[in-house]
Amino acid sequence: MKIAIGGLSKNVTAAAVQKFSGGKIETVITTDIGAVSMLKKGEVDYYFGACESGGGAAISILIGMIGYAKCCTVAKNGQVVKKENVEKFVNEGKIAFGMSVESIEKTVPLLVEALLEKSGE
Repeated sequence: MKIAIGGLSKNVTAAAVQKFSGGKIETVITTDIGAVSMLKKGEVDYYFGACESGGGAAISILIGMIGYAKCCTVAKNGQVVKKENVEKFVNEGKIAFGMSVESIEKTVPLLVEALLEKSGE
């Protein structure tokens, strides 16, 4: 599995993916527009993006380019991320996940767990 990482704090997000996936997930640090191309070409499976609000710059380009049905905001600024919501988004087939910068350390482990579970790893 390969995840494109965009938005703010890309290195923090990528490091969290590596830490919580035990090296089972490869990351590619890119821009949101670069991630769109990679998703469309099948070069990556998912996108994680972070911004201050979790629903603006982290995910807005992806919504416009690949469609709202494939995107979601997992954790907005000041919001507590819930495991059941993350699992719901993954099971609905979302492939682009936006989160607030402040939530990276809590959101990424839940996303990684749900994505690995879905893939059977």
